[in-house]
Amino acid sequence: MKQPRSAQKIRAWIVYGVSGIATASLLIYLLWSLRSLVLPIILGALLAYICKPLIYRFNVRWLPNSAKVVIVLFGIIGAISIATQKIKEMVPSEKEQLVLQVRLQYKTNEKFKSVWEIDAKTGKGNVAYNILKNELDPFMLNLNKLLSLSPEQRAKFREMYRTGDQLITDKFYSYYIANLKEMKHQKEEVDKILERNPASNGAEDAESKSIILALLNTLSTWLLLPFVFIFLLFDEGQISKFFVRLVPNNLFELTLSIVDEVDTAIGKYLRGTLLECSLVGITLGLGLLFIGFDTDVAIAIGIVAGITNAIPFLGPAIGLGVGLGYGLVLEEIDPIIPFITTDNLFIAIFVCVLIAQLLDNMVFQPIVLGSAVNLHPLVVIIGVMGGSVIFGFAGMLLAIPSIVIFKVIIETLFKELKAYRIISCLNCGSKSKCTRIFSLAFG
Repeated sequence: MKQPRSAQKIRAWIVYGVSGIATASLLIYLLWSLRSLVLPIILGALLAYICKPLIYRFNVRWLPNSAKVVIVLFGIIGAISIATQKIKEMVPSEKEQLVLQVRLQYKTNEKFKSVWEIDAKTGKGNVAYNILKNELDPFMLNLNKLLSLSPEQRAKFREMYRTGDQLITDKFYSYYIANLKEMKHQKEEVDKILERNPASNGAEDAESKSIILALLNTLSTWLLLPFVFIFLLFDEGQISKFFVRLVPNNLFELTLSIVDEVDTAIGKYLRGTLLECSLVGITLGLGLLFIGFDTDVAIAIGIVAGITNAIPFLGPAIGLGVGLGYGLVLEEIDPIIPFITTDNLFIAIFVCVLIAQLLDNMVFQPIVLGSAVNLHPLVVIIGVMGGSVIFGFAGMLLAIPSIVIFKVIIETLFKELKAYRIISCLNCGSKSKCTRIFSLAFG
């Protein structure tokens, strides 16, 4: 006996509903359990997405798609090799790193004493330092331990000085001696603090894992990225076709519309972000060049600031930190802007970062990104912080693109459901109230 059509629909909705809930639950469980693999997989997929247009631009019809992919891969490998070689040329040699490390430690201690007005003889500083001494001295001791040379490096540094190496002048060797004395003095001060407050010397942290083991775990995780990148480059739509086949026929056009909108949004976001970050890096690099930084250093800091600018709020802080760190070890500068000196260099670096960020917020983002990332600032802040709490650095990096994708899916879903008369809203005009509320909340 043929069953009523309504009963078949009810059964179909039950099957699809249960399957959807089970699939969603499984995906959430897998994402949480394998969250360390999320960032390599997504970055590999994004890189493949960015490089896909290079394959489509080949107009040689007789050339197989796999051959086009291989050509693109060789081009990418060549570009990476050239970039790596350029980076190696900009990285200081081992001897130069020793000198920079000594200078950085000395200048850090010097700036610390200057800010807190610490007297070299009495060890007393301004009112704020005397209040915070018990917290500041242990912090500086740990920072000096981090910046100081290892025993092997110290032996090599002394040997270079004895043999008359041109990199190590008498001034830099005096920095080295001053660093040793300062560390000894700081250790004595911290020991006094611990004697007065035995409770502050709480239990030691548990022994950390082996560095080699941690390195191997990290490498094994990130080895997934090139495999994802290569396999997705060779993919000719098989993955998307597989998921589209799972959609019921009455929702087929709706699903295609959502996929198309998401694809457009991701493309705009990636291209816009890439151009925006490049403009920020160029702006900051030129600014640092004008205030007296070496060309190689200004380019390197501009690249770092441009790459990290993809992370809201954290990118500018990293660019400022790297710039201030290098500005700390500069002994002399030759600025294009005449009134910049080593005394006001920190202010000049801060102004350069501030100008780059103002241009980014007022010019680059509105013009380059346009409406591709039309999100309320509060949504951006909560998204970035929430992503970092749940997934760490990966969540912070991927929070904004995830919110953009979610926003596009919901907006398109409501629009298409109403257009196909699958749902209807009471007292709505040409645009659904729920869609308007969602747009107001997110953008």
